[in-house]
Amino acid sequence: MKYTNDENAGPIWGVVAGLILAAVGLAMGVFPKSLHSTDTLNDFVASGVTMIGIFLVVYAIHELRRARQR
Repeated sequence: MKYTNDENAGPIWGVVAGLILAAVGLAMGVFPKSLHSTDTLNDFVASGVTMIGIFLVVYAIHELRRARQR
């Protein structure tokens, strides 16, 4: 029996969550700079959160565009 599935491979919430994470990471990087703080942990965490957010956006878009194999 053959099942037909015309739905996308993944939901759109992955893209939204990735955009939110990227925005939070950028805000974490910009806010200490505006206060002239020299905390290196904030820079490390901000770059990590931003990279995870960008990866999540790219992966979610890839999954949304991917066609299921027959």
